[in-house]
Amino acid sequence: MTTKSIRMLPDGHFIAGAPRRAPDGTIVGGEGPITRAPDGTYVAGTPQRAPDGSYKGGGGPVRMAPDGTFVVGPARLAPDGTYL
Repeated sequence: MTTKSIRMLPDGHFIAGAPRRAPDGTIVGGEGPITRAPDGTYVAGTPQRAPDGSYKGGGGPVRMAPDGTFVVGPARLAPDGTYL
């Protein structure tokens, strides 16, 4: 995904890309099939393990955002100050 749209979910969280519901009820953003990661979370695309142990979707390389969190592809700042 070369351009990501940032959207606010009804619960106030932000997500990059089109929101889709995973089998456990969580919302997943991004492209690719919804896949279950080894830790039980759901991601879009092939799960990639970040250095902090979390799993991210397969839309690009895992990178560290300026706030120390890990994101896939270029870090994008959401209106609430979190990086996606």
